[in-house]
Amino acid sequence: MNNTMNQEFKNIVTKIHQTGDLRSPRGLQVKELTTETLKIDPRTPIPDFTVKPFNWSYLLGEFAWYLQRDTHIDFISNFSKFWRNIATPEGYINSNYGAILFDKQLEWAKDSLIADEFTRQAICFVNSPRYQYAGNRDFVCTMYINFWIRDNQLNMKVQMRSNDVFYGLSYDAPFFAFVQQTMWHWLKDKYSSLELGTYYHCADNIHIYEKHFDVANKIVQQQEVDPSPTFLLKEPFFNVKDENYILLPTGQKFIEDVNNLVRENIENPEHKMLTKTTKPILQKYFLIK
Repeated sequence: MNNTMNQEFKNIVTKIHQTGDLRSPRGLQVKELTTETLKIDPRTPIPDFTVKPFNWSYLLGEFAWYLQRDTHIDFISNFSKFWRNIATPEGYINSNYGAILFDKQLEWAKDSLIADEFTRQAICFVNSPRYQYAGNRDFVCTMYINFWIRDNQLNMKVQMRSNDVFYGLSYDAPFFAFVQQTMWHWLKDKYSSLELGTYYHCADNIHIYEKHFDVANKIVQQQEVDPSPTFLLKEPFFNVKDENYILLPTGQKFIEDVNNLVRENIENPEHKMLTKTTKPILQKYFLIK
């Protein structure tokens, strides 16, 4: 049985907190574990705790950034300054998953599943040798994605080389659940009764940075696990055909809504892109409850 993201999130935070090893990669102290797997219900991929509320604003911006397949940091910096720390001097990054996945990669996986319900070849490669160069501050964390259908359920595995729990997993899980849900929508024309299965999130190294030790402890100490919101895509934002990325009207409107919000904030800096303004936009396109 799949767990909600909050359940899996608390489980892995508790395990790292109690049994993780202290290490200092790049001089930054972390508690870490190796070769861990989370089994997540892709309908509930949002980690949202009373002691650590989810940042819906950043998720909104990240989704629009991925859909625009924009590898420059100007747009996403309206939602987080983090990317400025790892960008090239010209302001570009490697880890825009839309630019990597939304073309022949997902098309290969989709076509493989359509051609053979029981295929074992519906793979998308994310990291690649082109990112192995000296001085790269944005070494892509995700290695590959694998989709498969068994027992009339679409399952997905995401393999990470490395994953920070609070800044990485928290936003990777909703995005990859969105990818799984998108594939599910595409395949329903061929497999009308297909259901969403399990999202396996696998990390060779999963860790918590020292600055998050206190909030991790608060999550561990909670007696009751906060309920995870449902987050279900109503209809696809895009398609892929002949190795081309085709942004659908729904995706175009989503990007337009987010860009309008960015313009409002630039014109009125005190407006702030908070949950009360961003979550209603997401609710137009996702079932959130």
